[in-house]
Amino acid sequence: MKGRCFSIVFLLGLRTVMLERFRVFVPDYPIIVTVGDDVVLDCQLVPAVSLDKLEVRWFTSDSAFPVHLYTGGQDRSDVQDKAYEGRTELFKDELPRGNASLKLKKIKASDEGSYTCFIDSGTYRDEAVMNLKVGGFGHRPWVHLEENNKEGLRVVCKSDGWYPEPEIWWVDGNGQVLTTQSETEFIKDSRGLIAVQSHIDITSDSVNKFSCFMQSRVLSKKQEAHLQISAEFFPKANAWLVIFWVVAGLVITAAAVDLMVHRKEDKKIKELQLFCTLEGYNEVEIDYVSVTLEMETANPELEVSEDLKSVRRTRTERSLPDTGKRFMYWSCVLGSEGFTSGRHYWEVEVVRNREWSLGVAAESVERKRGIRLSPETGFWTIQRDDYYYHQFNINSSPRYPLPANPYGKVGIYLSYESGTVSFYDADTKSHLHTFTGNKFTDKLYPFFRTWDENKWLRICSEASGLLHHQ
Repeated sequence: MKGRCFSIVFLLGLRTVMLERFRVFVPDYPIIVTVGDDVVLDCQLVPAVSLDKLEVRWFTSDSAFPVHLYTGGQDRSDVQDKAYEGRTELFKDELPRGNASLKLKKIKASDEGSYTCFIDSGTYRDEAVMNLKVGGFGHRPWVHLEENNKEGLRVVCKSDGWYPEPEIWWVDGNGQVLTTQSETEFIKDSRGLIAVQSHIDITSDSVNKFSCFMQSRVLSKKQEAHLQISAEFFPKANAWLVIFWVVAGLVITAAAVDLMVHRKEDKKIKELQLFCTLEGYNEVEIDYVSVTLEMETANPELEVSEDLKSVRRTRTERSLPDTGKRFMYWSCVLGSEGFTSGRHYWEVEVVRNREWSLGVAAESVERKRGIRLSPETGFWTIQRDDYYYHQFNINSSPRYPLPANPYGKVGIYLSYESGTVSFYDADTKSHLHTFTGNKFTDKLYPFFRTWDENKWLRICSEASGLLHHQ
């Protein structure tokens, strides 16, 4: 009898020990995810012991704090790595079935690396390591021509939003690969994403079509852009014909100079008249709106002046509450007054600021993450950017260079009913660009973005006279 009791006790003890032992399983292949997406890091306990009373810890090797910690039946966000704050969660309904999988939200380039799923019952523990690979699929490249320092031209291909550095290659119109002739530069931005600029130098002996390809090394997807160069850039002129035109040009230069001056003045007058009579201006008054900035929308890196007329980006990120209206990713701010009808005009001084975007934005635009500024995303803007792109651009899909360079004041004109947003160089009174064909339904606000540190954008108190009757 004693022997039988001993056997039963022994078997029960053995069963208890066996239940305490478990294994942690994670995928043995890399998990691939795109920047900005969410991902689930799978982790399963075998046998499927309930995790409600156990400790579940996710961590990386390069941080002293956990990515996520669940212990004592609750999440411990107070000890969590700040880089993951508000971006992780366990599947609580799955914990009784031994599922310790972690959901990681809004993936960043810096999230790439090895993650350990660690389970501790108090008497037994086990862990497993998995690899997360992050890929940023960049924007469609923009290809354009520039002059090089030698005789000839330079074909430049630019794109941003990549991670890691993409594979780049060039092909000409004959199918010949030109990659060895190219020079490429990679620049990492504050988000850890890569901006790419690649170029090849060409001469009159080159073919006239070039293609630029960029491919993600992680996502196995590519972007491409093509450029067809007109023969006018490399004319095959007869030498005697050149001499003839040079002589002829000298003969008529004196008369032409006077004519060109007058035509230039006439062009400015016509542009001004066109603007002043735009959509029956003589019948409907334009509102010279006194724009002020809305503090609740300003990115924490921005400093707004006391009179709410000026804004600049600083090196210090202020601890400001998320009002639900605030731009948390880009260094942007909106005007305090929005428009749902009418014609409105205001001017912004951009002197000495070399990196800005100006225009209007819809009330419903994305403010928590980075997106491309374009009409498709609710932004009608132009920009100056000395860092990544051609100096002055129209923010559309794709971007296009501005025909003129506003260095002093930029005038913005919104006509809500006709769906147009126009931009003017207020100093030279010349037209820069007009977005047309829009059907506005959302409330629109004056939009300001600057990433040139400590350089002010100033809203002019009065219009320069560009729209006043002549």
